[in-house]
Amino acid sequence: MQDVAAIILAAGKGTRMKSNRAKVLHDIAGVPMIRYVVETALTVVDDVVVVIGHEAEAVQKVLSPYPRLRFAVQEDQLGTGHAAVCAIPEISSGTQDVVVLCGDTPLMRPTTVRSLIDQHRARESDLTLIATTFTEPFGYGRIISDAHGNAIRIIEESDASESEKRIRTVNTGTYCINIAFLKKALAGLKNDNAQGEFYLTDVVERAYQDGKPAVLLEINDTIQVIGVNTREELAKAERFVQQGHKERGPKSS
Repeated sequence: MQDVAAIILAAGKGTRMKSNRAKVLHDIAGVPMIRYVVETALTVVDDVVVVIGHEAEAVQKVLSPYPRLRFAVQEDQLGTGHAAVCAIPEISSGTQDVVVLCGDTPLMRPTTVRSLIDQHRARESDLTLIATTFTEPFGYGRIISDAHGNAIRIIEESDASESEKRIRTVNTGTYCINIAFLKKALAGLKNDNAQGEFYLTDVVERAYQDGKPAVLLEINDTIQVIGVNTREELAKAERFVQQGHKERGPKSS
């Protein structure tokens, strides 16, 4: 797809995996998790930038079968917003929109990413994000909406009040963003939150303030948005891959 690039966030350590390996290097059905995300991105767009940090060389090595990839190094893990800042210089000139994917969300389907881009462009949106609803949304950023259903902002679990934690519509961490808007929004990010990090999710509030609220693409197939942060979630993702829930997957090497 022309004039659309993808940024894959893959710099984190993943301490909850109880391992010294970078989270995205853990195998699912014999294949490093990050390769599932890369394959999804390359199925949809030609221009893909992977943000790496923890065990950067090892991540690059497992992605060596994909020579078209470019890498941005996030030396200090200061949050997802900071990761996007690191990626921007690697985005090709002429890019109009950027898809942001999480390196630890390996079950996202290429068809869903295409739908995200199509919705984004049909609505002439600055920011479109994939949302879903969980009965138990623990760990996910909650989408705060106004009386008209427009997304005001996203509140992360660690910053949410008890009433906000009861919201079941959540952010999945997958976006399509107009690059001019993204650059402007990133420049205004602050890290005054519980984690002391620069959250990419804060661009949702910027869109609302600009009078062009984020468009939500809500999906019911919650399997696609499972984030792998623990050994238990890794095992769950492997079961789903073995059951054929992934449209296609990379081969082990």
